[in-house]
Amino acid sequence: MKQIRMLLSTAMTLAMMLPTALRAQDNATHENAVDALWRHATEAYADKRFTEAAETFTRISDMGYGSAELYYNLGNAYFKAGQSDIGANGRPFASGELGRAVLNYRRALKIDPSMSDAQYNLDLAVDYTNDTEGIPEFVMSRVWRSLRDMLSSNAWAAISIAALAVMLALATMYLLSRNIAMRKAGFYGALLLALLFIVTTLLAASQRSVELRDDMAVVVCRDTAPVHSSPDSETKVIREPSQGVTVTVGRTLGVWSEITFADGEKGWIRTADIEIIR
Repeated sequence: MKQIRMLLSTAMTLAMMLPTALRAQDNATHENAVDALWRHATEAYADKRFTEAAETFTRISDMGYGSAELYYNLGNAYFKAGQSDIGANGRPFASGELGRAVLNYRRALKIDPSMSDAQYNLDLAVDYTNDTEGIPEFVMSRVWRSLRDMLSSNAWAAISIAALAVMLALATMYLLSRNIAMRKAGFYGALLLALLFIVTTLLAASQRSVELRDDMAVVVCRDTAPVHSSPDSETKVIREPSQGVTVTVGRTLGVWSEITFADGEKGWIRTADIEIIR
């Protein structure tokens, strides 16, 4: 009887461990597949087989893997592939590669705003579009945005917490110390750290709101896409943005989406001609 209970106990333990072991095996298999695809994509890129590299990096993305590095490399592959894809109009990016490049550079920067290489390549890609200048920003707004984009929201939050901890330590030193010099150092140091805490907290909140935005999209047509004054193909075409133009998406109505350009103009575009940056 005792042996039967031991056998049953062992069987139950093995049954409980089996799903965990299977999940671990599946994860290992998945990681090995991703590694193999990554090697294949980087080798294809190095051999200047850019379309093949883009397709392989896309397969990695379709498997649920996403990182700033992946989207950066995917953007590079699309951009390089498109430069040699000359259409009947004599222009490059005939298969829509420019829009895909801009889309993936922006995805990389959404994950890691401090990735300077992605920002540099994005600026190069945008030069090929007919994107318009946005509404002019005040100098302080540009400075704030540049400062905010230096780090992710998590990094700004970590600095904010560290500033708070040091501020509390200095405030304690000010309250408990009997040395005049120490009290002064504690008082002014706590004030300085309080200011740093407030600024970094605001930066973290601002960056987080940017990271959570899901209303930005990129035009991903082959050449240009008509934007109508209302959600009807028979209405007036008010604009024809090229692939790679970034817009803000508002309402959707059937197969149409209302978009706003950087200069504030609004119109309606077919939803199939844009892709959300997420």
